[in-house]
Amino acid sequence: MTRSADVVVVGGGPAGSLAALTLARRGVQVVLLDKKRFPRDKPCGGGIRYGVFRRFPELAPRLRSTVAIHEIHKVLMESPGGATVLAASEMPFYVTLRRMEFDAALLDGARASGAEVAEGERVSDIERRDDGLTVRTIGGPAIRARIVIGADGVNSIVARAAGLTRGLAESGLAIDTMEETELAELSAVEPDTMYVAYGYKGWPGYGYVFPKTAHVDAGVGFLLSFFKQELQGTPYEHHRRFLEEAAGKNWVRGSSNQANFKAYRLPLGGPLARTYGDGVLLAGDAAGFVNAYTGEGIYYAMVTGQLAAEVAASALAEGDISAARLAAYQVAWQREIGEELADSVRIQRRLFAHPRLVDRIVRAAAADRKLSRLFAAVALGEESLRRRKLELAARFLLALARPRRASPRRAMPRQV
Repeated sequence: MTRSADVVVVGGGPAGSLAALTLARRGVQVVLLDKKRFPRDKPCGGGIRYGVFRRFPELAPRLRSTVAIHEIHKVLMESPGGATVLAASEMPFYVTLRRMEFDAALLDGARASGAEVAEGERVSDIERRDDGLTVRTIGGPAIRARIVIGADGVNSIVARAAGLTRGLAESGLAIDTMEETELAELSAVEPDTMYVAYGYKGWPGYGYVFPKTAHVDAGVGFLLSFFKQELQGTPYEHHRRFLEEAAGKNWVRGSSNQANFKAYRLPLGGPLARTYGDGVLLAGDAAGFVNAYTGEGIYYAMVTGQLAAEVAASALAEGDISAARLAAYQVAWQREIGEELADSVRIQRRLFAHPRLVDRIVRAAAADRKLSRLFAAVALGEESLRRRKLELAARFLLALARPRRASPRRAMPRQV
């Protein structure tokens, strides 16, 4: 059996749901396919910049009414050498949430807007013919579409079928761990404080603790090539050790529950060189839209899902779905998030390669309240590095020039 649709979206995460929702609101016949049934678990830290509500104001009421959103007003950052700085802000830096709830809410929004959602449909391959693209699923009907939007994650079938990637190199991938555990077993000492260890142990990686409304999410991440070549032990052994150390630093109470542990691959090498082809667009992790410095991808998935849908809808209306027409998508995302993602790759490579530089930055931020808040805002995507580069550099140099004063050892650093 073969059926047809204007657009098939593969993947029901934030990128796919935003794409389907946007297309349906524009009157485009769209079918969204996902191999899972929702609500489903998703390996992810579950943190996103607070600016998501400014970028998507129409979604804010639905999300706030259906998802347990936890606001983060403080960020404790630790350098490889153990220096710490606590940045605080009246406005939230970040929000944390459960992906199980968040993704289901976005998918329900796409369905309510008129998109056809088919859960439990695993895409097996995509065939190109003269009359368009045919998306085949395991055990389900094939769907002929004029445009396919790939939002199917780091191992994207759509990206491979379109010839836009042969798979990501290990140098551009991280192995990430996460554990989302209820507060009765594991909790953050300060519920409104997010903990981040940059260059964890001087290695090219990080550790994090994200408090949530009724859970805490924690984990570590390392460049995959480094993990395979240099580290011994399983991902869980490093994950458990990080949480034990976090408890010793008074960041968390309780202990790890291995039943809640997951390890997964995360693209940290920046977006693919091309994110479009004849009748094909890629969004979210499928195209590498992840901040290489923070590992955050939800915001970029939502932005690129919406932008891909807008370009697809316009191309369909004009009757031109060629690669030349769909190239407008790459122009659109580069204009909005391209600079930020390129900067994140540069920051990651420099800081992971120079752990002493991270120490100096964190120590300087601890001596300057404005620098600490600005550093946190840039790190979490709330401020532009390029627009704030001169101010950051000036404050960094002034802070380094100040004489250090000895202070007694504290369980928690002084808030700045």
